[in-house]
Amino acid sequence: MPRTAILIGQPELCRRLEEQLDLLTDRPKTIGWIVTGVIPAQNINQSGCQFLGSVDQLEDSIEKHQPELALICLPAAMNQQVVSIRTRLRKMGVPDRYMPTLEDQLEGVGPRTQIEIDPSELIERAPRQIDEAAIRSVIENKIVLITGAAGSIVSELARICATYDPKRILFMDRSENALFEIDRQIARLHPNLERKAILHDIVEAEETRRLFHKHLPQVIFHTAAHKHVPMMEDHPGAAVDNNFFGTKAVADAAHASRAERFVMISTDKAVNPSSIMGATKRLAEQYVQFVNQERISETAFSIVRFGNVLGSSGSVLETWSQQIALGGPLTVTDERMTRYFMTIPEAASLVIQSAALVDETADHGEVFLLDMGDPVNILDLSKRYISMHGLEPWVRTSTGENPASGHLEIVITGARPGEKLHESLAYDAEAMRPTRHGDINIWRLAPPDRRYIEEVLNRLNPQMRPTDPQILSDLIRSLIPEMAAPIAA
Repeated sequence: MPRTAILIGQPELCRRLEEQLDLLTDRPKTIGWIVTGVIPAQNINQSGCQFLGSVDQLEDSIEKHQPELALICLPAAMNQQVVSIRTRLRKMGVPDRYMPTLEDQLEGVGPRTQIEIDPSELIERAPRQIDEAAIRSVIENKIVLITGAAGSIVSELARICATYDPKRILFMDRSENALFEIDRQIARLHPNLERKAILHDIVEAEETRRLFHKHLPQVIFHTAAHKHVPMMEDHPGAAVDNNFFGTKAVADAAHASRAERFVMISTDKAVNPSSIMGATKRLAEQYVQFVNQERISETAFSIVRFGNVLGSSGSVLETWSQQIALGGPLTVTDERMTRYFMTIPEAASLVIQSAALVDETADHGEVFLLDMGDPVNILDLSKRYISMHGLEPWVRTSTGENPASGHLEIVITGARPGEKLHESLAYDAEAMRPTRHGDINIWRLAPPDRRYIEEVLNRLNPQMRPTDPQILSDLIRSLIPEMAAPIAA
């Protein structure tokens, strides 16, 4: 048991905790109290302990008295201050324990380990309008298949689809745990909805086609993809297999099984791609357009392209949440970097909305561009995120500096392989036109010709392509003339 402790919180709650500690046979010695609000005039409190200062002076008090443990005595309703104090303590390497009040214990409530940040509030976005009748026309009484059950957007896609009375929902993924979890979630929310979890890797083209013929999905949302930019720089073969050949397998199976709609989820990183991930997504887009153009198909093919989804698995908020729980610092790759952002509910609802808009066009194969608003500076976003946790952001400008009390440091780490400073949703030369939905535009571009697609298929064939990652990366770049150079210093 630690030998010394500091109590932090409201004076009355600290007093109560002292009484509880006195019941222990080997209690830690209380150095003093650090209190919220105004410090009482007397220096010694009723328990004979010293008032060490206010919470604003936390760092100074900790440095002076060097406690082995900090005990936080605040009501659960003050969660933001609890998280802020714990973050500051962990930054200084001081173990802490939250001591719930008797009232909170009776109510069965306690503080969250993290403040729940509303992503829409963080990026200052108003909710998007949804045409419910149009979505119902796509989903109601249809067999819906979603690939990539491990993705964060899938649970929201499934939740929305389930609301509009589909005949059945099929989840397809190669991750057993992710598949089990999404199936469990939907079973709990919609116990009467028919559903099936299919453990399968879409890259296995023949088995993908067999499963489509067996289950006959009518509406397909293809979300499965490798998405981490730096990792795909090191594993270009995996990016090609999953993002390009996986998309080919699902698109071919949709055509062969006469599905009604196929919607590929793409990314702004496919525009003038600088990364292998973006390049393979661009190749996948081109294949979908090719299939739509070259084949007389009963399937309406389309692509939905959008930027980063806040709160999704692997997103910047997930990283920052983990960093702030450890006391910081938060990391930002480049102070100039901007990105388009939207929330998970926005992305999922507009993806389904886009599927309904396919009916407006005669020959399909469009890329639907979601209105992402203005690009957001990542450094500014990190500062807002820190402020929403009750702390002050601080960026080091010279060596030897240290953040002041109540400040959390932001470290500029430098861009990672394959990253760009700024993303775009469409090429400058591409013509876009509006749809009847104000948040969705259509981009139309002539599909690639057969010779180009055949060249891509032959040269990237797993049996024929280079095995060396660098040579394969160079080959991918040679197949996409518009690939942008990696980020410049």
